[in-house]
This record gives sequence, structure tokens and C-alpha cells, in this order.
Amino acid sequence: MPSNVDRLPPLWYSQGKMKPAKKKPLVAFLTDFGLDDPYVGIMKGVIHGISPDAAVVDVTHAVQPQNITQASFLLYASYRQFPENTVFVCVVDPGVGTERRPVLVRIPGYVFIGPDNGLFGFLNAVPGKSVVHLTNPAFFLPAVGQTFHGRDIFAPVAAHWTAKGEALLDGLGPRLPELVEFPGRFPDSKGNTITGKIMHVDRFGNLITNIRENDLRKFSFDPSGDTVTCGDTALFFASTFSDVPENAAGTLLGSSGHLEIFVRNGNAEKTLNTAIGDPIYVRKHHG
Repeated sequence: MPSNVDRLPPLWYSQGKMKPAKKKPLVAFLTDFGLDDPYVGIMKGVIHGISPDAAVVDVTHAVQPQNITQASFLLYASYRQFPENTVFVCVVDPGVGTERRPVLVRIPGYVFIGPDNGLFGFLNAVPGKSVVHLTNPAFFLPAVGQTFHGRDIFAPVAAHWTAKGEALLDGLGPRLPELVEFPGRFPDSKGNTITGKIMHVDRFGNLITNIRENDLRKFSFDPSGDTVTCGDTALFFASTFSDVPENAAGTLLGSSGHLEIFVRNGNAEKTLNTAIGDPIYVRKHHG
């Protein structure tokens, strides 16, 4: 009779420690589809139809419609928090059905699948990236339409990748040297001023900018004298939301490592009458 050990799932050993058998990659969705329509559920159904035991999670489906800049920022700010080998299926695709290219991008630890419209442009700076133009219909649904490549191309390719991984790379299509990028992704630092912009507004009305902690460090930012302004409002630099009075505006480094503007127990977007794309200024103090 086999022992209990014989019935255990396959294991491998590293430095004397047991590790479980390797799981299939996680598939994470980021779209502007919302949840009122069946589009997200359809893509998940396609994934499971090809790879029944694939694990699927959502990053967000609340990107503003067609807002590639916001989608790219949210992906950039969140992807490192996911486990290695996660496959991101990103569908914010106002050019669907046009000559814009469907792509798969592999970097060390992660894979990204979606349109080459600037959404993945931040990956150009990652060493060791591989970019593939998805052209092989063997990995798509049998009938590819002109309006829903999330269903017909991106979800099927992700499902096949969870099953075959690296072995799939060379069969998907030709390699590309670079990804499309859009201007203004990063803040501009000239003289005594950093000029950034609002990239995302969360559900609390907090304004998340493209100014990063490292940008402030290079600028030798001094919160006791330098200023952060949004429109005509000068903002107090805080460590926590509770550092400013009730309903007052302030700014801090948020959980994503980006400069964030808030109104304590209020809504900064409404209070300061701002929107995605509006400028934010950090200025050195003189005198």
C-alpha cells in the first residue's frame, strides 16, 4: 500500500525547503469597460474556455472611456504588486480595428497583452523586454471581429500563454523593436519648477499625479519652504491625511509613490475644480 507521502502532489526542493508545484500564471484584467455590460464577463469566459483552471483577477474596469493615459498610469503604478508571471490583459482601445498593432510584451517577471497605442510605452525603458506583434490567428478565436479584440485576440492569447508560457513566444508573430509612447508621461523639471499633471482621480476624489518620490528627491524638495500648487491653491505637504484641518487641501506621497492631492474627509476633484490632465507645480522657495 502506498504511503501518505506517495499521495502528495509533486514537489521540488530548494535549499532543503519544500515548494508546491508551480501554478499557472495569474491573468489580471485592466479595461475601460465598466461592469454594466457583459464585456468583462465574456473575456473571462473566453479565458476559461481555453484554460479552464486559469486564475483571473481584476485590476480595474473603471478607467475613463478611451483614456489611454490614465490606463497606462494605473498599470504602471500597480503591476509590481502582482506575483511573478502575472499576465496583464489591458484593453483601453479606441483604435480597435484600425492599423494599431495588437502586441504581447514580456519583461522579466511579467507579460502584458493589449493594443500598442501608448498603453505599454513605459515598458520601453525596461531592460530585457521582448515585444511581439500578434499576427498568428492560431491563437485567436476562429472569427475575429473589428470591435472586440479583447474577446477575439487578447483574452485567447493570454489563455494560451497560461498553458504554454515561453514556448509560445516565437509562434505568436514577428518581433518589434519598440512600443508606441505618448508625450507627457513624466513630469518636466526646469530651473526652479517641476511641472506635472493629474493622471488619475480615485473614488475618494484624490488627485494622483505623475510626480514621483524620486522626482522630488532629485529636485531637493524641502517641504518646509518649497510649494506645491494646484490651480491657484497652495497645498500643505503632509505625511498623513490627518495632518491638515477638516475639509482643507493638502498633498502627500501616496501609496503608489506618487504625489497625491487630497481634501481631508472631502473631495479634492470637486473642491479644487480639477480633472485628469490638469497641471501641478512644485516650486523651489527663494528668499
